[in-house]
Amino acid sequence: MIRLKLFSIESDDEIGPIIVINLDNKKYGFCFCHRKKDRTIWFFGLERFFCSRCLGILLGGFIGIFLAIIGYNLNIVISFLFLIPLIIDGLLQAYGFRESNNLIRVVTGFLFGFGLQSIIGTLVILLKHILSF
Repeated sequence: MIRLKLFSIESDDEIGPIIVINLDNKKYGFCFCHRKKDRTIWFFGLERFFCSRCLGILLGGFIGIFLAIIGYNLNIVISFLFLIPLIIDGLLQAYGFRESNNLIRVVTGFLFGFGLQSIIGTLVILLKHILSF
């Protein structure tokens, strides 16, 4: 059997961009972002693709990648601590204890993206040292 496309990206007006994985004649979709209009910052047309939290995650991740390229990496404990605000904010909102706002979503997303990228960078450096021996 020849598979032409294992991965593809589709778009749905309701839930946004979707990564589609085609396995054994079945399609499995993973959405990027819900893109709810009330949870979106209108920023250079990106509101069509990302909510505030996802935009913050991407910006934090890009800054983290840039800093890793120039040789700066955070302490791994601090990197893990940067993940906590988004988790707390997301859970509090998901369980109805409070409604977050776009500024909090961008800030917690930025911290999460930056922290996650720092953790990945630290793991890559560790693997590089382990595999070089």
